[in-house]
Amino acid sequence: MNIVFLDYDGVVNTPMWNEDGTHCSYNFPSDNKVNNFQAVQWVSEFCQKYGYSIVVSSTWRMDKNYKECLINGGLREGIEILGRTKVLKDVTDPDTGIYVTRGVEIEQYLEQHPEVDKYLIFDDEDGLWEYQMEHLVLTDGAAGFMMNDFNKAVRLHNKFEVEECI
Repeated sequence: MNIVFLDYDGVVNTPMWNEDGTHCSYNFPSDNKVNNFQAVQWVSEFCQKYGYSIVVSSTWRMDKNYKECLINGGLREGIEILGRTKVLKDVTDPDTGIYVTRGVEIEQYLEQHPEVDKYLIFDDEDGLWEYQMEHLVLTDGAAGFMMNDFNKAVRLHNKFEVEECI
């Protein structure tokens, strides 16, 4: 099984201007959808084309409507949202002093799901363990997941495909 650990803010939910150009803001879970349709389509295209399911690693996962927010934001039919990572308290890497909470949550998910063959992480922050960085597609938080991120994800997927064959 192939998994994308998906953050929302900075990946599929980005700062957007209102129609009269007077206010720029994000959507929130209470809006019941992420706001960057183009980014959702790039994520959808990658998941469909390369056979990935989604595990939500975003702070939005704490809200009961975290799946609907992605679906209402344009996630294509047939892409499975398997669930979410568990919420842990702040964890700091003792060697670097960097917060790695998201990395620990992902690591814990992977330990509990040995059926995961390959995984990628779509995020605009890098609070991960060093070994997880090779799985990261780091997005520009103002733009979200765009074509260049899609291309990086494809390169990473292909790299792990080759490594699996060796």
